[in-house]
Amino acid sequence: MPSAVTRPGPSCPIVPNLVDETAGRIAAGLSLGLLALAVGGGWAWMVLTLAADFAFRAAGRSAWSPVARLAGFLRRWADLPARTVNAGPKRFAASLGFLFSLGTGLAWLVGLRSLGHALAATLGLCAGLEAFLGVCLACQIHPWLPWRQWGEG
Repeated sequence: MPSAVTRPGPSCPIVPNLVDETAGRIAAGLSLGLLALAVGGGWAWMVLTLAADFAFRAAGRSAWSPVARLAGFLRRWADLPARTVNAGPKRFAASLGFLFSLGTGLAWLVGLRSLGHALAATLGLCAGLEAFLGVCLACQIHPWLPWRQWGEG
């Protein structure tokens, strides 16, 4: 039976898996670049493709994500050190990236260009903060949210 566990604040580890934060920052930069191309071209198909890529990362299937694979390759090519962090907040961030890019693409498809641009700007701001400053807003929010844990209680 599931039981709700409310955390009063940050606690780690959140999940047992780890991810490479250095490659994650590169992936954020790549995602920002793809988003900028999609916005510049008005291409809903490209932002929906980005949404699918975010979905792979959110589901813990980075091996299926072209962006994550390219980011890992670029990290190794540049000989940057891997820095492992807990995967939970990063997967949450990818989930939000999925929702914002999906919302952007769908808004554009139904003619709500202003809404799509607002969603894209929010996603772009978050991706830019991660890529250039190492600030993951979703990661800051994640530990404060109540999460369901299975098999406890």
